[in-house]
Amino acid sequence: KFSMIGATVSCTTRPIRNWEKDGVDYHFVSNEKFEMLIRDNEFMEYVECYGNKYGTLKNSVIDILQTKRFCILDLEFDGAANVLSGKYLNFNCVGILMLPPSVSALKIRLLGRGSETSESLQKRLADSFTVSRIANYRHVVVNLELQSTKIEIENIIQMYS
Repeated sequence: KFSMIGATVSCTTRPIRNWEKDGVDYHFVSNEKFEMLIRDNEFMEYVECYGNKYGTLKNSVIDILQTKRFCILDLEFDGAANVLSGKYLNFNCVGILMLPPSVSALKIRLLGRGSETSESLQKRLADSFTVSRIANYRHVVVNLELQSTKIEIENIIQMYS
């Protein structure tokens, strides 16, 4: 059922984590390269978040949409707000917010990365459950268990096909 979905790979200026693969998890680029992509109008959306830059390339979205698939963007709150508002490109978008089951579960997941500072951890925890941010989404999915979360998201996508 997931053959109707394509996912983009975002660009970021943050350092690669030891388990990540460039071009699979993210396109890891320098600040200079990121700024060049902005100047060349290559991004559908981009933001600075937690001290790093993140952006979605327009061409990656267009390539997926041209194959008549739904395009999944994995974005943080500000990037999602930009896309949902049509700030950069005006696509028909549906916001699906995935939340962990609790603040403590999110904290465990973030600490498991081994890359959060105390400051970034506190900011991420505070941002994730801000009601005003959650209200921007048409659907909210609580990620208790991966398989049931996939099924729930698939069911939401089916509503729009």
